[in-house]
Amino acid sequence: MRSNLLQRVKSALEGYLYLAPTLIILGIFVYYPIISSFRMSLTRVAPFGGRVIDVGLENYQRLWTEILERGDYYNHIKVSLLFTIGTVPTGIVIAVALAIALSYPLKRLSWLHRLLIFVPIVISSAITGVIFRWLYNPVTGYINHWIGFVGIDPVNWLTSKDTALWAVTMAVVWRQLGFNVIIALAGIQNIDSTYYEAAKVDGANVWHRIRHITLPMLSPTLFFLLVINVINSLQTFGEINILTDGGPGQATTNMVYAIFVDAFVGTPLRGYASAQAYLLALLIVAMSIAQFKGFGKRVHYS
Repeated sequence: MRSNLLQRVKSALEGYLYLAPTLIILGIFVYYPIISSFRMSLTRVAPFGGRVIDVGLENYQRLWTEILERGDYYNHIKVSLLFTIGTVPTGIVIAVALAIALSYPLKRLSWLHRLLIFVPIVISSAITGVIFRWLYNPVTGYINHWIGFVGIDPVNWLTSKDTALWAVTMAVVWRQLGFNVIIALAGIQNIDSTYYEAAKVDGANVWHRIRHITLPMLSPTLFFLLVINVINSLQTFGEINILTDGGPGQATTNMVYAIFVDAFVGTPLRGYASAQAYLLALLIVAMSIAQFKGFGKRVHYS
């Protein structure tokens, strides 16, 4: 019995030894920053930077007050939610439509189409911002050039409060499109072809096959895309930083960009920024739970 116990201990130690490199990296770069950030959220730096003062939940109370009084932080939450509403449905709908088109035999050039659609996913958010900053240029940008053909006057896409958020939204949709299409395409190709063959025998046209077979059978993939895209949209930073710097005014300042500004721009308010980071994390968790509760039961797993 003692030998069995020693064998189990040895086996457990061997397993932890294999896991040690991963656990050490996670501890240094994930778990320690999480704990350190929470401790920082309970402090503030004295006006002249002489010392760190413990303030308890003061930073969280300040955030709650701004939400109730519809202050700056309330606006940041509003921008984040509007941005998420703009990017997630648009991105998923376009991705599913392209995936359905690619799932049909395009013969010789299908591999090229898939490659071209997937390319944006390997481009960083900073490069995406630079590309779209050039496209949105009011004088030399191609977008104003194209809309000029239909008689629309040039638009200041990034300097107008009416268009800035939507301009950033389109840039993010484009960057995430490759990932969404590949995932949706994998889900479509996993559907048993016998369903389509039976539908054809019954006289179902393309639209009926998509509506009654493809979309219901694709529900697990759509649910996955919904959760991942919501999380990614709430964490968007690069395109906003490159394209608008959170402006004009605060029209594109979402929760992540507000954390960056308060932590690193001007007079650092790192305790306040850390409190914002924790509230953002709680919002992401709450929205993920809401999605599982609201849509999880409607997912059909085969």
